[in-house]
Amino acid sequence: MAIGPVGTSEYERLTTRLGRDRFLRRRAAGFGEKTGLSERIALAAREEGKLSAANGTMCGRNPRIAAMAAERAKALLATRNRRTTAMTLLLSVPEGMPEAEVRDYLRPAYEAAAWTDVTILRSAGDEVLAHAVACGPGEMAEPSDVADGDWHIVMSGTAGTEGTLLLYDANEASLQARYPKHFLQSIAEYPGRLSTADSILAGFAGGAAIAEACGDGGVYGALWRLGERLRAGMRVSLPEIPISQLTIEICETLDRDPYQIPAGGSALFVTAEPERLIEALAQAGVEAADIGVLAAEAARILENRDEERFLEPYRGGTHFSNNQQ
Repeated sequence: MAIGPVGTSEYERLTTRLGRDRFLRRRAAGFGEKTGLSERIALAAREEGKLSAANGTMCGRNPRIAAMAAERAKALLATRNRRTTAMTLLLSVPEGMPEAEVRDYLRPAYEAAAWTDVTILRSAGDEVLAHAVACGPGEMAEPSDVADGDWHIVMSGTAGTEGTLLLYDANEASLQARYPKHFLQSIAEYPGRLSTADSILAGFAGGAAIAEACGDGGVYGALWRLGERLRAGMRVSLPEIPISQLTIEICETLDRDPYQIPAGGSALFVTAEPERLIEALAQAGVEAADIGVLAAEAARILENRDEERFLEPYRGGTHFSNNQQ
């Protein structure tokens, strides 16, 4: 089962029925042909500010997924400049799963969040589905006008943190046989890197106009969703995207794209003051980098030294399970 904003089959039906260009270039309410970048950001921020709840969903047979779902929900709510004050969890488990194993899923979840309510359902499937909902008060302030072309994309955290942890858990024995122990020891720090809600709120305090939490589809998926929210193009420098050598090595070994594996633990910000934002995040103990700029034209371009290519649409989530190789 794949978890993601748009499933592949649904995407294909939409693009076939509506036409690729019509689907990808559709505009949200309030957007006109001549709407500038600043206006698009203000409109998106105004709409996001109306939402006081956010969801996070994960599935599989990895006991970390309930905690990951909680962190995703809190991070998404933080992108609306709201701090989580209440959380609920729906955990659907296989009908025959022993209670001791159910507790293995709940233990890291309780470490990740203070729950207002937890519901456990028994289902006929053989996987676990964790669905978290975060709620909180607050209101997103509208960004001040800045000349179009001066909006930067800043990324916090490192690419693929969530996916690296899931891949390691699913392939621990083979990875330990391939790499020396000291190289893999930093994986123990990865669960603590998944909590991004506070850093996203720190980003707003440091001058961010809007934020996008990374998750399904990796950094590329988050960049695509950000462009869709703003109906904007972008130019992103691939070498500037923060990523760990451990993530690169694990993905190379398992034939994965490190920029497309689940990226919970990182976030994208749009700001007119990238230096100020990066400094604010550094003071909050968060690594960040200026990775590109927004553009009024539609093209979303990835630059890698002398090469350029277009960012592809995100077509759905990737499912990680304990037996995936």
